[in-house]
Amino acid sequence: MHRLNLPTFAIALAYSSCRSVAGHQAAAEIEALKKMSLEDVLSVEVVSKKTESQYSAAGIVSIVTRDDIDRYGANTLADVLNRVTSVYMLSTYIWSNSTAALRGDALTHVNNHTLVLINGRPFRDSAYGGLNETMFRDFPIHHIEQIEVVRGSGSVLYGSNAFTGVINIVTKKKQDNALTVRGRYGSYNTGQAETEFGWNDGDAAISGAVRYRASDGWTAAAVDETRQNVNFRNDDGDVSASIWGGWKEFDFNLYVVNSQKQHWGAVPIGFGQEVENNRLFFDAGYNHQVNDFWRSKWNLTLNKFSQNYNLPVAGVPYMTDLWENNLLLEQSHFLSFFDDKLNLLLGGLVEWQQGQVTQVSQPNTLAPYEQLKSSIYANVGYALLDNLKLNLGGQWHRFDHLKAAPSGVADSDSAIDGLVGRAGLVYEMTANWGAKLLFAQAYRAPSAGELGANSAVVLGNRGVEPEKVETADAQVFYHDADYQVSLTAFESRVTNLIVRSPIPNTVPTQLLYVNGGSATFEGLELETEAKLLPGLSWKGSYTFQTNRDENKHNNKTLLPNHMAKLGLSYDFGTSLQLSVFDTYFSAAKAAPTALLVNPPAGGYHNVSVNANYKLNNWLGVAKNKHMTFTLYLDNLLDENFYYPEFNRKNINTVPASPGRMLFGEIALEF
Repeated sequence: MHRLNLPTFAIALAYSSCRSVAGHQAAAEIEALKKMSLEDVLSVEVVSKKTESQYSAAGIVSIVTRDDIDRYGANTLADVLNRVTSVYMLSTYIWSNSTAALRGDALTHVNNHTLVLINGRPFRDSAYGGLNETMFRDFPIHHIEQIEVVRGSGSVLYGSNAFTGVINIVTKKKQDNALTVRGRYGSYNTGQAETEFGWNDGDAAISGAVRYRASDGWTAAAVDETRQNVNFRNDDGDVSASIWGGWKEFDFNLYVVNSQKQHWGAVPIGFGQEVENNRLFFDAGYNHQVNDFWRSKWNLTLNKFSQNYNLPVAGVPYMTDLWENNLLLEQSHFLSFFDDKLNLLLGGLVEWQQGQVTQVSQPNTLAPYEQLKSSIYANVGYALLDNLKLNLGGQWHRFDHLKAAPSGVADSDSAIDGLVGRAGLVYEMTANWGAKLLFAQAYRAPSAGELGANSAVVLGNRGVEPEKVETADAQVFYHDADYQVSLTAFESRVTNLIVRSPIPNTVPTQLLYVNGGSATFEGLELETEAKLLPGLSWKGSYTFQTNRDENKHNNKTLLPNHMAKLGLSYDFGTSLQLSVFDTYFSAAKAAPTALLVNPPAGGYHNVSVNANYKLNNWLGVAKNKHMTFTLYLDNLLDENFYYPEFNRKNINTVPASPGRMLFGEIALEF
């Protein structure tokens, strides 16, 4: 691998700048957040594409604040999300930290039932429809202002893949002029340097972060599908940047990343293979207030992606290349009437997608594709009473192929179209108590690979239809300045699943994508947060989920039935902050057909400890010019845990954890 091998660069960069620290508002913002009540920071944009209270929003939403990220620590976005209610972050044999499974839903190693947004704009790929590794592993987390996680369906406003959940990454935007340099070094010769910056000149502003990371990685040891003992290092390196900019009514978002790492392989056979990802996300927006009751928003969003890796076949690796371009144009109109009692959202979009997958032995594994996706949507929120709000919405969508089906692919001349809707009631009984009753439909459109694959093993099918889900949520909640608690019951009924079915009389057996099977998910979620004493706070959740297939057999997915997450944090004055977070998952299952060749995916506690210490007084620098040392201990209990192999299901598990890890960081604010 062509590694970015400067493992001590992060610390050296930070230390060399320590005497030139100047003012920066980030720490001041964090101090201000600590003094706020819990209610002051709980607003979201993701539910209805406009800012509203978490409690009045017609969705089940968890919020991760900037203070949460700094307080409990993390190396990656995956670390942060793993602490969120009902989220189970896992790796597969081909991708690392690539899947954010919500409410137990993970039926394939492509994360296609969870949609990721950057400032409300879709971060989506078309070839496979859920390759999120470059977001969860590589995004510069210090550019994040807050994370909004919707548990439940979101297709009415966001389309395909907003199936079981939506994760909206809200970046820092307008800030005072600022510059921060960070250097981090730790276990497995892991070095990281990150720079965050902000500039604000009234009408114009820009903020961003640039991250460099390199690691020798930990050694993964397992038994593969051929019953051979294998081991390889999960070494990796990446360079990534996230930038937001705005001028008057215009803004843009940019995320770009190059990552290289070792993975087990496109199949769990043999020793590690190299995979490289290149991803470009760019969105340009225009937001115009037409008059007092009408606001219009236009967005042009580009998702460009390429990936290459070696595929071991009969012990001989050969190269696989993927490329795709996806360009989306969307307009949204927000109308408000009767003193904001009636809010109407109307919108529509068209997305052009193209791409290809090639292999050395088969140039058109996924022949060049070109397709058009379009939709129109509407949502209305109406205050029936001062404390009772009704929400209704719907979307019509259509998918058209712009190229003929390649030879060998099951063809269909018909375009795919459909309708989804949602309805909800939000009742705020008192200033502190409230309840939500929600129903929503969603869909997951077939990926280009499912429509047009033409490999020696798998064939696409243009007649395959979108997967569908209907989700009902009932929630009761309480909140005041120091405490929050909510209890949610949910049920999701998934139909029209896209599966691989053997083609009769083919030698070797070939598989065809078809619609077949269903699943039902049910569960309870308890979520709490509290400021217990001055300086002492906690954050926690518990999830129980159960699921079954179309024959009412339990455990359609192999994921844990129980999740319990609890964080405790204490501020020792203004200089020292100490936090502990325990993330517990019960045992995952093994597929009945799997070889039991690796340790089981048993239950485990992943305990992390994070300490932040301001060095200002100790070093004799100005108190308002912060220099912070962070010590982050991951997997305190040194647990060795495994993830279920839930895609091919030929072996029971894949290695998940290297054990205990320690990282130190210095952050200097200019």
